[in-house]
Amino acid sequence: MRRLLVLCLVIGGLCGCTAGTAGVPSPVPETGVSGVPVIELPPRPREVRLDGLDPCTLLTVEQRAELGLDRDPLLDVGPSGLYGGVTQLCSIRRLDRPSYALAIELSVTSGVEVFLQPGIRADVAPTDVRGFPTLEIRPTELRDTCTVALDVAPGQLLDVQVSNGGATPVAPQNRLCERAREAADLVMTTLLGLR
Repeated sequence: MRRLLVLCLVIGGLCGCTAGTAGVPSPVPETGVSGVPVIELPPRPREVRLDGLDPCTLLTVEQRAELGLDRDPLLDVGPSGLYGGVTQLCSIRRLDRPSYALAIELSVTSGVEVFLQPGIRADVAPTDVRGFPTLEIRPTELRDTCTVALDVAPGQLLDVQVSNGGATPVAPQNRLCERAREAADLVMTTLLGLR
């Protein structure tokens, strides 16, 4: 339910951009006709198809320990309002303090361009993970989550989201985005080893 709320907040309004610093996403200065920033992603180094893949296999036990995740992965398969069709979502939590939740979602029905459309209520900025074009998405109305969406194949994306897991005070969104990028890097390491 919480993931649906995040997606509804993200796809409901206008898109912005984040300020860039070394090692983090860059600002997007140009705007299109509707005032929405124009983001042109570079080509991916190669195509990595996600068909038939279980997202819960994309972090090894050692990688989960490196991220401090102390609960077993849970797989959920169901329809996606944002990506269309059916997606697979793997949720893993860290209950030890500071707690947070990690979700890895695979879409084989929609690519990262879904985040480049008008109506996105998030700061969207380009970056890269392991050389793959990536968007960092920071919802502007729900500041306790951050998503990293990787362009891995035409019409397919890998979505890594980190949310506050109930810790107080709530982790700053910058920290959640750092964790999302760290997790996405590890996920891509595993994925590239499999494909």
